[in-house]
Amino acid sequence: MKIYYFASLKEALKMSSEEITLSANMTVAQLREKLVDKHGERHFPENILCAVNQEIAHDNMIVNGTDEVAFYPPVTGG
Repeated sequence: MKIYYFASLKEALKMSSEEITLSANMTVAQLREKLVDKHGERHFPENILCAVNQEIAHDNMIVNGTDEVAFYPPVTGG
């Protein structure tokens, strides 16, 4: 599966995307934990946003190898 990174997350990881191998029936929360193990918790805090197939995804959503998954930090404004 290809995972895309945006904004400050892309800059911090020094990559815009990467390929990973998924386990069967993996949820967004489990995928995030896998990425935390690989890159560190500071890059994937609880409030990080995830989109699956260009729709905001909740932690319990199941992802598969054909989905497009993106992570990006929450947007703030002022």
